[in-house]
Amino acid sequence: MNLDEFISRFVGEKEAALLRPSASQIAAATKDYGYMEVYAYPSVDSVLAAAILASTFARNNVGFTLYFTAAPPAASDAPMLLLGYPSSLASELSPRKPSALIGFGEVPQGLLSVAVTSHTSSSIAGLLVGVLSEITVVGPPAVYSVVAGYWRGLDVGKKGEFTGIENGIIETLKLENRVEEHFSLRLFRWLFEPTEEALHLTLEPYLPGITGRPEEARRLLEEDPRLSPLIGKTLEEAPEQAVATLGEKLYVMLKEASSVPRRPSELIGITHYSRPAPLQDLREAAIALAVYGEKHGAAALASLGVAEDLVAAAAYYTYHESIPSIVDAVEANLSRKRPPLKRSGPFTVALLERVGDAPLLPVERILRKLGVIRGQEVAGYQLDGSTALVSMESLLYSQGLGAVREAIDSKCLRYREGELLGEIRLGCQ
Repeated sequence: MNLDEFISRFVGEKEAALLRPSASQIAAATKDYGYMEVYAYPSVDSVLAAAILASTFARNNVGFTLYFTAAPPAASDAPMLLLGYPSSLASELSPRKPSALIGFGEVPQGLLSVAVTSHTSSSIAGLLVGVLSEITVVGPPAVYSVVAGYWRGLDVGKKGEFTGIENGIIETLKLENRVEEHFSLRLFRWLFEPTEEALHLTLEPYLPGITGRPEEARRLLEEDPRLSPLIGKTLEEAPEQAVATLGEKLYVMLKEASSVPRRPSELIGITHYSRPAPLQDLREAAIALAVYGEKHGAAALASLGVAEDLVAAAAYYTYHESIPSIVDAVEANLSRKRPPLKRSGPFTVALLERVGDAPLLPVERILRKLGVIRGQEVAGYQLDGSTALVSMESLLYSQGLGAVREAIDSKCLRYREGELLGEIRLGCQ
């Protein structure tokens, strides 16, 4: 029994009913035409989905062209697959060939001319793995759907578990010994690194004064006799009582540094590792791949599907080199309490202080969790007096696709072709 046969055992009938219409359309398109036009919204989740698709299509000799855009065409002469758009977009599409949309939100009611697979608590990459598993073998790249789930912050169960299709995918990957699950402090790389290393490597949750500061991480353990037994110990070696004490201490630090409520499961909960994967800590991999996608573009990140080891190595290097600037940018903006706010159409842009070449996506993510960025605000790095660099993903989840497209049409927003970022005009109406 292969991985994809396992998936069918763990996906419920209700979820399967969501997957099959899109699977049927993709199967028809690839069989009859051997080719699809793929349109992906420029978000980390959608690009990871595109990477999984690229791997699967390449292995099955299916041709495809991949576009990253906020405004896909309503119709095409070729079969279409849309990744990462709201399911409501389906009512605007009129494809001429078998086509599907894999997105987010509630599935629209009524007759649609395109198959829709959508869910409110599953990643785009996870839904795509489920769809493809109905018709072919996905294999090891399915692990990146778990990474996408972490990036989307879908691990919101009481113990930090997923609540969508990722659960079924994880169970199958565990059976194939491709993923292992641990319940403890959610420190980056703790399965492989000693506690003092894992502490300063952890960007999620960000530990003010500890993250990115190896000397402070070690001092935290050395100065408390209850914590000193953790020095030199990995997750599986750490004494249970010392772990509990460290968890309590870190959670107090986290709450004191944040101006919004924090969930205990952000710090203490389930974590997933993949020993066979080049990026073994799947929570860390989410940040690393987002940084790489921002720095090198969506196409470079999607290449993970056809050159996994090469892209993963480049991503980890890029991420590791970016950690000091990320930490400095977070600390600089945290000390300001609240950034200045500017309007641009329906968007409220929180203008952050940029330190060095700090990537925007992880800095925005961390500051949002700390309460520096709030509600529907989107973070921006000011480029000049009238424009700011913003995340296309943040714009989408802030005000919806309609607002993004309207901003582009009115010249208030310029999407940087092939990137995860856009330039927004401040004060634009």
